Amino acid sequence: MRATAERLVEALVILFAITLLAGQLVGQPILLGYVETGSMEPTLEPGDGFVSLPPEVVGSPSSGDVIVYRAEQINGGGLTTHRVISETDRGYVTQGDANPFTDQSAGEPPVREPQVVAVGVRVADTLVTIPELGTAAVAIRSAGDGLQQRIPTHVWIGAGVAGLVILLASGGGSGRLERPSLGDRPPGHDSGRRLSVGPREIILVCGMVVLATATASALAPFGPTEYQVVSAEADLPGPSVIAAGETETTTYRVPGGTVFPVQYYVEPASDGVQVLNGTGSGRIQLTDSANATIRLSAPPETGAYRRYVQEYRYPLVMPAPVINTLYQFSPLAPVLVLDAILAIPFLLAARFVGGRPQIRGAPGAGSGPSRLFGGPRR
Repeated sequence: MRATAERLVEALVILFAITLLAGQLVGQPILLGYVETGSMEPTLEPGDGFVSLPPEVVGSPSSGDVIVYRAEQINGGGLTTHRVISETDRGYVTQGDANPFTDQSAGEPPVREPQVVAVGVRVADTLVTIPELGTAAVAIRSAGDGLQQRIPTHVWIGAGVAGLVILLASGGGSGRLERPSLGDRPPGHDSGRRLSVGPREIILVCGMVVLATATASALAPFGPTEYQVVSAEADLPGPSVIAAGETETTTYRVPGGTVFPVQYYVEPASDGVQVLNGTGSGRIQLTDSANATIRLSAPPETGAYRRYVQEYRYPLVMPAPVINTLYQFSPLAPVLVLDAILAIPFLLAARFVGGRPQIRGAPGAGSGPSRLFGGPRR
């Protein structure tokens, strides 16, 4: 029972670390988010993390929920973590717990559903927080800002995951921390440990890199594309100004894949938008691109309006009909199945590739992440 609990804890540690790193690098919080400022004090101190899930999983937010949304005006735009304090016909009214005014009073338009990328998980009406979780992520991101323009995101994710797995692979299986015997210790030196990384750990590193790369390529486009539409008394060239009550079409460009060909889907993410039949889904090769035709509608009332289009894309490592079936269930379902399929060969290889047998009770025996995959049998 104790061994099972330890394996579960190890699995959760690895899962949380990978999802935090991948989610923050692609701009889509996955399982975990964090704050950098004090606008949410005392609920969240700067650097604190919190458990969050996409609205596709937990549903639309309601009053009292802490959400992560893509701001347009406040703090220069970008991801913002604040609380929903009310709902209106135009969208959500949000406010930081430490702020004396709402975001909308500061010039931010009401938050529309497509802008919400994550909802904080509450237990007994209390946000699930993890103190200081985001501090390391902020440091890593700050250090890499200069190089990230020249190095693809999935390479950063792969390198981060590889380093994480190597650090965690310090015990168990064929890669472990070994304590020198008394006869091998140099006189006057304290006992120490040395790291031995074996084939299992190398297999796990490779598997994590492949998994992180595939996940990043699927999650990177998460987030809606916004169209500013002005409903006016007279039409003007382009899709931005439309005669009241009329429609115009525009083109949405879908780029090709970065590692694999991709299956893509383009959907309306707000009212006043239509994706014309035959252009909303398809397959793109690595060097190609595709165009979806978008029809934007202007309400009869004049004024400025926001329209949103959402793109989903999945590496074609499984048949397109399978991806389509999973997508009809949930946009996140193909990502989960994709990760499971890619993980199976590496898990099997790590399970059956062994190193030197260990003596029961030897230092490091049966410890570390390799226990997740069975370890050497005795």
